[in-house]
Amino acid sequence: MAANLDFKTLLACLFFGNFFTALLILAYRSRYPKDGTSKLFLTAKIIQLVILTLLMLREYYELRFALPCIILLNLAGGTAEIFALLKLLGVYTARVKNIYYVLAGGVSICLLVLYCLRPETGMLIDSAALAGALVLVYPVYILAWKVNKTPLQEIMGLLYGLVILVLVLRASGLFYPPPQDSPLEDWIQVFFYIGIYLQMFLGTAGFMLLSREQSYAELERVATYDELTGILNRRAFVLRARPLIAAAAKEVTPFSFLLLDVDHFKQVNDTYGHDTGDKVLRDFARRIESQLGNGDLFGRFGGEEFAVLLHRADEEESDEAAERLRCSVLDATIEGVSLPYTVSIGLITIVSGERVPLNTLYKLSDTALYQAKQRGRNCVVRSREHGVREPEARS
Repeated sequence: MAANLDFKTLLACLFFGNFFTALLILAYRSRYPKDGTSKLFLTAKIIQLVILTLLMLREYYELRFALPCIILLNLAGGTAEIFALLKLLGVYTARVKNIYYVLAGGVSICLLVLYCLRPETGMLIDSAALAGALVLVYPVYILAWKVNKTPLQEIMGLLYGLVILVLVLRASGLFYPPPQDSPLEDWIQVFFYIGIYLQMFLGTAGFMLLSREQSYAELERVATYDELTGILNRRAFVLRARPLIAAAAKEVTPFSFLLLDVDHFKQVNDTYGHDTGDKVLRDFARRIESQLGNGDLFGRFGGEEFAVLLHRADEEESDEAAERLRCSVLDATIEGVSLPYTVSIGLITIVSGERVPLNTLYKLSDTALYQAKQRGRNCVVRSREHGVREPEARS
């Protein structure tokens, strides 16, 4: 009797937990854009509320078709929850959706046929457990083995993997039924309930945390990268450059700062339109980035002006790098159409035990860049603290 009361209490706690979760989602959706992810998640929570309601009613009334309804609803709710999870992770595609539709439809038909032929509670639950394990395999793969996974995703993947093991353990009764009234049968039942509750917990708390993590990642991306070109924006470039400059001063190692400006960019916009101008900037960023090393910084400072910090590059190395960058854009084609453009570059190399402010580097490189424009553009000019000079030509 006490165990039965505990089970009812647990069902009530799960019911109200899902109820308030659904209520909060509705409140959120009333103010913010109604995205597909929250809609799928809300659908899953509502279905789970119906399931928990049926489970509580079964404790007091004899409902003839309650069990198959609960199993089919659980399959539908689990599929909606998986769709929301995959959508949040960015792997929800038409192909994945169609596979799950076929899988869920096929499993539902099999369970209904099984219930009509052999309406045995144990066999029906075992079959449903096997189906639940199958639909969880792909999300576990994505969470636990996805490239660039986060610690939260990895933990969720491991916990969902534990749920799969529990469901498979329960489904083993289809092939190797445990002796009736044996301790093994009781333990399998206990683990099965734990697995179901763990799945419900992951579907609520885990999803909320993952959604929050994705929101923070998106905010960080917007605050760090330039929307048009995908490289660092000015603020992020400055923040990342400062420690590198400080470390170079401490170790008295050389580094070079380059300021790049696309020549006659206004004419490109006026002649071909701003859409083509944007394509030129994206092409430029891609070409320059492909010429840089992993330790170098590359960012957009605004408009057609870009900056590069070459870590541990002396004058000779920076001269070679700057010339390589200048030549990399000469044969440009935009969407298959030849649209060559050029770039002017101002640069400065620092070897000093004193930290040089980035603003000073910018001003000196900007002076050299102005000199490059004056000399006809499409060239590299080096700046020193007391003047500028053009790099020596190299054979």
